[in-house]
Amino acid sequence: MPSLRIVTIVSLLSVGAVIGCQPAKGQHHADDAGPPPARVTVIVPERKKLVRTVELPGRVEAYEVTPIFAKVTGYVTKISVDIGSAIRGPHDDDPGTVLCELLVPELREELAQKVALVKKAQAEIQQVDAGVKLADAAVRSAAARVQEAQAAIVKEEVQLTRWQSEFDRIAQLAKSGTVTQKVADETRAQLDTATASRKEMTAKVASVEALRQETEAGLAKAEADAVAVRSQLAVTEAEHRRLVALLEYATIRAPFDGVVTARNIHTGHLVTAGGSSSQQPLLVVMRIDPLRVIVDVPEVDAPHVAAGSSAELKFPSSAGDSVTGTVTRTSWSLNTASRTLSAEIDVPNADGRRRPGQYAQVKVTVAELDSVLSLPKTAIVTQEKKTFCFTVGSDNRVIRVPISLGLQAGNDFEVRDGLTGEEKVIGVNPNVFREGQIVEIASPSK
Repeated sequence: MPSLRIVTIVSLLSVGAVIGCQPAKGQHHADDAGPPPARVTVIVPERKKLVRTVELPGRVEAYEVTPIFAKVTGYVTKISVDIGSAIRGPHDDDPGTVLCELLVPELREELAQKVALVKKAQAEIQQVDAGVKLADAAVRSAAARVQEAQAAIVKEEVQLTRWQSEFDRIAQLAKSGTVTQKVADETRAQLDTATASRKEMTAKVASVEALRQETEAGLAKAEADAVAVRSQLAVTEAEHRRLVALLEYATIRAPFDGVVTARNIHTGHLVTAGGSSSQQPLLVVMRIDPLRVIVDVPEVDAPHVAAGSSAELKFPSSAGDSVTGTVTRTSWSLNTASRTLSAEIDVPNADGRRRPGQYAQVKVTVAELDSVLSLPKTAIVTQEKKTFCFTVGSDNRVIRVPISLGLQAGNDFEVRDGLTGEEKVIGVNPNVFREGQIVEIASPSK
């Protein structure tokens, strides 16, 4: 009997288990239906202003750096500055700060010699000028004597003509017996005297003409001597000015406003003229207002950076120190080794807060576009060098849309082609969807 009861209980439990495993009427397994549609977040392409900036490290450099060398060889007699000294360049009537002074005794002696030679040449000029005046007076005197002789010969010509006529008349009368032969002979004698006087005067004219030519030659020589002496004076004065200029180099002055950053001389040092690569400069001076901040712009952004591009600068070593400016100049050509463009920004530094050698963080505005269609980076997919996005159609199916991109500004890209601006674009993780997939929009379009 007990065994029968146990069998009955087992049978009843088996039947209950079978009945419990049967589905209720109208109930189906979850595996019999497909998975629910994926939920997606969509966005609408937005028209906005895109500003592309690039942040680059910059180095601060002096606007000008000038190593100071000696133009003349001499001994250092005085040094007026040291490292850190502020200096002033030439302004109006102020020749600028004296950096150091040199002693060059041989130049001073040579200058004294040139001064004496200048005075000598000036005295010689006075002498030849006097000779020119004397020769000119002699020429004028000779010319007057020539004119006097020429007037006298005219007079003698008149007398000769008179006595020739008288002789001819008396000779006719003597032939006819009207006058005696004695009268004719006396008239002949007068004619011979007039002829002789004419010849004498002709010779005198030739003599004074020769004297005039001689005095003119003397005048020409005196004038040539004057030109030569004046030329010599000009040469001597030029040499004098050259030595004066060289002696001015013995006083070395600041070329501009700035500061002394290096000193390699002491009083008594012998410094030689020149500036070869083997020589150390006497001093090094820098112009520190303004400063140059130099950045190396990558090749991809180089075509868009030019003079006038806006820039924001921060100086990490000077907390809170920042300035807004513009790119002043670029190298235009890229560095062949680094493939970067060197761009310079001039930064005012009147208070001297910033110093050459510092680093700066520079944000350069590369490009600006107004009211362009854009998508965030999270909505864009790139595969096999092709760019596209996924949109959701009216039937809630995913559509793959090829797009053409332009400017990138932060996380936003300019969409140049492929979208109208009305599409519902999957904005997050688009690469997990496939074209034709049915989705459910989880958020409204923005």
